[in-house]
Amino acid sequence: MTVQEKEYTLKIKRTQYDRIADAFELEDSYFISYNSIEDTVIFSITESQRKWFSKFAKKIDNPEISKKHRATYWITQMFLPRNIKDFIVEVE
Repeated sequence: MTVQEKEYTLKIKRTQYDRIADAFELEDSYFISYNSIEDTVIFSITESQRKWFSKFAKKIDNPEISKKHRATYWITQMFLPRNIKDFIVEVE
């Protein structure tokens, strides 16, 4: 029997989603919906993906991280455990 990995459904401003998508070349599988009135995107990630994104939310300039991803400190703050709860939504 396999254990299902925790999954998060998040709602953020489209501009934030665009920044994350540009920096990390997100796959379409993350995307759930777009609200043009609120200009927000709903998407989902697994716990392992959240951990992967959050490793870029450190101010330390780690030379092991590619130069492209070193500038992602601000856009990945939302994936830290203390911040992600502010973006979680229930999908109907």
